Amino acid sequence: MESPSQAPHSGSSLWKGFLLTASILSCWIQPTSAQSDSFSVVPNPPYGTVGSSVILDIQGLSQQPPSYTWYRKAVIPSNRIAFYHVANGQLTASDSRLNVSSNGSLSISNLTLSDTDDYFVQLFDPTSSEIVTAQGHLAVYGSLSKPTISSTNMAPVENKDNVSLTCQSESQEVTYLVWSINQSSPAGDRIVLSPDNRTLTIINVTREDQGPYECEIQNPVSVNRSDPFTLNIVYGPDTPVIVPTDPNYPVGANLELLCSGDSNPPAQYTWFFNGILTVSTPQLSILNVSLNHTGTYSCIASNSVTGLSSSKDINITVSETASKPTITANSTNVMENSTLVFTCNTEHEGMNILWFFNNKSLSLNEGQYLSDGDLILTVKNVTRKHAGSYQCEIWNPISSNRSDPLEVTVNYGPDDILFSPSPAGDEIRVIFQQSLTLVCQVESYPPAQYEWRVNVTVSPEFTNNTYIIQNVSWEDSGQYTCLAWNNVTELSVSKAVTVRVIEQPPEGGSGSSLSGGAIAGIVIGVIAGVALVGFLIYFLFFRPSGGTNQL
Repeated sequence: MESPSQAPHSGSSLWKGFLLTASILSCWIQPTSAQSDSFSVVPNPPYGTVGSSVILDIQGLSQQPPSYTWYRKAVIPSNRIAFYHVANGQLTASDSRLNVSSNGSLSISNLTLSDTDDYFVQLFDPTSSEIVTAQGHLAVYGSLSKPTISSTNMAPVENKDNVSLTCQSESQEVTYLVWSINQSSPAGDRIVLSPDNRTLTIINVTREDQGPYECEIQNPVSVNRSDPFTLNIVYGPDTPVIVPTDPNYPVGANLELLCSGDSNPPAQYTWFFNGILTVSTPQLSILNVSLNHTGTYSCIASNSVTGLSSSKDINITVSETASKPTITANSTNVMENSTLVFTCNTEHEGMNILWFFNNKSLSLNEGQYLSDGDLILTVKNVTRKHAGSYQCEIWNPISSNRSDPLEVTVNYGPDDILFSPSPAGDEIRVIFQQSLTLVCQVESYPPAQYEWRVNVTVSPEFTNNTYIIQNVSWEDSGQYTCLAWNNVTELSVSKAVTVRVIEQPPEGGSGSSLSGGAIAGIVIGVIAGVALVGFLIYFLFFRPSGGTNQL
């Protein structure tokens, strides 16, 4: 047998001797051994990493025992892995990677995954005088390799197929697995995770489920994440979009229409014009369009994988550029209460017609109506308010043009005759030797002609609407008549007024300006007031008071 100063692993004979001694001691003390609650075995660090070292510390000992015996899996002689004698520092170990320090801690170097196990230390506790055992667990983990994602369906159809994604890893010591979709945690009723989180199932996939997806695996010493995985979801085509959206084109323009619809794989496109196949491309081009190209253009998008198709129509109108129209009327100089008929003349067909009066859009009132596709405007019972400027405008979706104005005059009157100054009743008073100007006003077109009569005698010197008298004399009193007539309408109107010449009132001086009657009234009022005051004084102070009846 080798001396204690030699290497701990000194030969099989020494190891066998220690095993024999430990076995005898174990058998001898077995009846009094116990599991310790006062001390424990704790790995440091808490988890082992493949290739590194770990120390199994004994914690809670108050006194040092004479020796330490370490076991693996169970406390039986065949599972003994190390024995350390404190007094001489002699170590006997079953593996060169094992070492026991003076405080009994077991160190294991160059760890492997197979070192994961339960470890026990047995020793004599001087305090209780018992052989006691403490237990600890060592878990060894290796670095995780990058996981990969596999799919049950590489081209699922939208709203039809379910897809299951599986996170696969060559590492077995995975303790935690988590998924992310677009860098967010999975959520929603259509997302289902397996109990171990390794499989993520999407019910009735949609195009929003394409990802990317990532899975991350973890253990206490390592983390690794898969590469992003994107689903190739088959969908569409959606209802296509046609651009440009303007449906109106002038004759001679080029028609360029592009059809597109969201689809995977890309859709195939077919164009129809009024139900007739035209081209099988996304773009439709027609150069130098004519009126014959007006109609309905339909784009049909198809997906051969989904077996679906959708369509979109656009109604194209090809129009001529509007040239200036002309406007005519049955008369441009009409009598009030007659009928006006306007015609808008244009060389184009199918144009929209607008009418304007005094440069404003015409709003039809009672007695006004349109006919013959709005080309004819009729105004019945014409009034003076209908006199003015008329125009018609033709337009289509690409152009418009307005006629030159047509002026219409309406002949009316005379009517609504008025005198100025306005008489009080039928009389106008004028002071002797002052001037008098009478003005006769009427409404009339063309302007009315006038004639003045004084007491039935015509005054030929006055032929307009004004009659003037300078230095009125007493002989100027009388009846003045204004006669107005219209040579076109052949209507006339007249009105008479009485003129009375009066004296000049006396000029005001220092005396009162009140009349005699007014002065008399004031005097009578004062006397009556004084009498009333005297009566009240007598009544209140001097009238004898009567006695009262007493019960």
